[in-house]
Amino acid sequence: MSSVLAEPIRIGRMELKNRMVMAPMGVTVGNMDASTVDYFVERARGGAALIFCNVKGSDSFESVDHSIFFTEETEELFRRIVERSHSCGCMVGAQIMPGDGRIGGPSTRYKVPVSASPCSWMHAPKLKCHQLSLEEIALMEADYRRSVQAALRCGADCVEIHAYGGYLTDQFLTRRWNTRTDGYGGSLENRARFLKELIQICKEEGGTDFPVIVKFTPDHYMEGEGYRHMEEGLALARLIVSYGADALHVDAGCHENWFHAMPPAGMQMTTLQSRSAKIIKAAVDVPVLTHGRFGNVAKAEAAITNGVCDLAVIGRGLLADPQLPNKVLSGRPETIRPCISCNEGCIGRVYAGQQASCAMNPRCGHEDGSRDIPKASRPKRILVVGGGPGGCMAAIYAHDAGHQVELWEKTGRLGGNARYACKPFFKRDMHSMLRFFERELSLRGIPVRYYREAEPEQAAAFAPDHIIWAAGGRPVLPASIPGLALPNVYPATQALDDLCDVGDRVVVVGGGLVGVECALQMDMWGKQVSCIDMAKTIPSEPGFKMNDMLMKQYMDKSGVCFMPGTRLKKVEGDALGCRVTVESKGQEHTLDCDTVLLALGFLPTADQAEPFKAIAPVSIIGDSQNPRKILFAVEEAYEAVRALS
Repeated sequence: MSSVLAEPIRIGRMELKNRMVMAPMGVTVGNMDASTVDYFVERARGGAALIFCNVKGSDSFESVDHSIFFTEETEELFRRIVERSHSCGCMVGAQIMPGDGRIGGPSTRYKVPVSASPCSWMHAPKLKCHQLSLEEIALMEADYRRSVQAALRCGADCVEIHAYGGYLTDQFLTRRWNTRTDGYGGSLENRARFLKELIQICKEEGGTDFPVIVKFTPDHYMEGEGYRHMEEGLALARLIVSYGADALHVDAGCHENWFHAMPPAGMQMTTLQSRSAKIIKAAVDVPVLTHGRFGNVAKAEAAITNGVCDLAVIGRGLLADPQLPNKVLSGRPETIRPCISCNEGCIGRVYAGQQASCAMNPRCGHEDGSRDIPKASRPKRILVVGGGPGGCMAAIYAHDAGHQVELWEKTGRLGGNARYACKPFFKRDMHSMLRFFERELSLRGIPVRYYREAEPEQAAAFAPDHIIWAAGGRPVLPASIPGLALPNVYPATQALDDLCDVGDRVVVVGGGLVGVECALQMDMWGKQVSCIDMAKTIPSEPGFKMNDMLMKQYMDKSGVCFMPGTRLKKVEGDALGCRVTVESKGQEHTLDCDTVLLALGFLPTADQAEPFKAIAPVSIIGDSQNPRKILFAVEEAYEAVRALS
């Protein structure tokens, strides 16, 4: 018996060998080059039935400096993607986007973005967008036609029209942003006119049987005047199919609730894309595609089995493991390298103007081999100290390069401080990362010595040629604050790990990510929780935008009393309870509680590696060097091993 994802399917005349599709993702900064070809082809080789390349369709009103855009040079590169993908039995689609509109930067013609109407610019709401005139709409459609023609010249198997998520085409479709009084505004049919004309362009250029897919948003899941809800979304779906679309790709939300687009690690539940797609699928007679953490293959299989969709669109999961489809097809889903949905290596880097990568796959974005770890010409004896993400991946990379490796972990479990990130009720899927480490180390036969705290004498006896120090960070416990050694004061990480008794009234000291997640977990358990931090805002350490949006929603819905601008002065009490003295706005007051949980951050442990440098060269990676995110620990592990060869 094989996975339902292995079943073939047709979209119009296009035959797909299975139901796993690579999502169109804006992972490139700038136009295509040879490395872009390798990036896409790697996913085609990995077994995907269809890969989407995201393309900007017009340069008349918006910059294309940060996007794929068809030129004479890039057409040749796109042709290579098509030819090489076809040789793997993988189809190629061009997702062509007319523009960003109000959610992007200023137009190249005007000081503000262009849009369907003079709606507010998302990044400067007091400013109004330039309403595209009829002549300008015609110019944009002419540009779009040229992009479709270019895709066809290169052998594209289909075109997906980008019409979702509050971008320009969706601005035409949506009453909130479209207040026109001409033929492109007013009724749903008029608001859909621009999209209808794009579909017609694709059919005119490709032929009536050329597969055209429309990615759209039937429900923005937003309160407020003019946002689309499902009743209109159903009517829109039927209209799109009547205009000639051969399949619908269903999305959810918009930039005002952007975390729905690429659900962060904190979103465990089935996504709103699935909710919308199931309703749409029941109302139309064409295949329906959708996405939403389908790198978790069980979620993708359930979506197809439950009638949510016909094809599973996978984005970040294919960044983490390009071989994901092949592993499903060969009955090895347990070997898939998991996406942890951190959004830091992929979309976070792109928004910072950097090439996308992946926290679990540093090779992502370097599929041309320029960053590969070569096989060791002279294998070395490697000691890895610490079993967190950096240490585990360093051991795996070193073994795969041909080195002899042993890993020492001072506790009885792998994961390091990242283990606590898997504990909150809204991040349980991250346990897949820990299972991946355990399985891959075991599969390779890499010795893992638990309860082995590295001492110079032991390390010297091991006689390593090189030491990779991945011992992680140690908790901050300020000696200047009285009372932190009292019996009811614990590290927040212990509470997250169920290793200490937590009373009904809790004060969490520290409003960084660990502190906030701990506070939310305690709140879920029914505790009365206060969370304090000296910073002006909580969370005190900002993450990527969509991650923060989701976290703030959880905070708003919780019963936690968040107290920014509040400094801990002292803790008093005994085994029966605590009194916490804090200072806020120059005034002191007290908080009575049963338990105090400390989440004051971590300090590096690089200094502890100094004695080991007399034994062998030492590479210091991850939180040992500077407490940061999993992304950096795994990248530094990769580079440390690459430097050995």
